[in-house]
Amino acid sequence: MTEKAGQLGSSRRKVLLSLTGAAALAGGGLLFGGGDAAQAQTKVSKEQAQYQDSPKDGHQCDGCSFFEKPNACKVVEGDISPEGWCALWNKAA
Repeated sequence: MTEKAGQLGSSRRKVLLSLTGAAALAGGGLLFGGGDAAQAQTKVSKEQAQYQDSPKDGHQCDGCSFFEKPNACKVVEGDISPEGWCALWNKAA
């Protein structure tokens, strides 16, 4: 494995662990009536997701299963460009 590939894998693991932890907190919040506030906690920051406003390696947000038209994401906070990309990119079915 190349050094760059190893760094990307490590970064992706960190982001996924952050997302998993946030989801666990949200689940606990729902059990205790946290509702909307808990749902908001399931998203990670753009920084945590390594979001950028431009595509990477032919991948962009509008081709990701997490993208919500016109400019949102199921897992990343804030406005998301359809032409953007982040480390959580997952090919849409």
